[in-house]
Amino acid sequence: MKRTILLISVLLCAIILSSTVMAQPPTSTMITKSAKQKDIVLTTADIKDSYKVIGIVSIRGGEVNLDALNSKLKDAGKELGADAVIGIQYFTYSGYVYAYGTAVKIKE
Repeated sequence: MKRTILLISVLLCAIILSSTVMAQPPTSTMITKSAKQKDIVLTTADIKDSYKVIGIVSIRGGEVNLDALNSKLKDAGKELGADAVIGIQYFTYSGYVYAYGTAVKIKE
């Protein structure tokens, strides 16, 4: 019984996360403007601009709060000197919510 409840809870979290994370890829002007402001762009898709891969960022959160996870992803990207974090994936495991993506530097 406990296993069934846990499985249902995990599936519901996955459905909620997948429905709230449907992001559109940013346009070139959005990335250029964001790069000038030193604000990290987050997207679940790839971008059209040329870029250099800097590394992978990975975050674990204790709550289902996408704003907090996204803020942590931006901070991790800034530490690497990235302009954007692309291909972000969200998932839950053992009561934690995880997010990871690829930190990139836009070529000018």
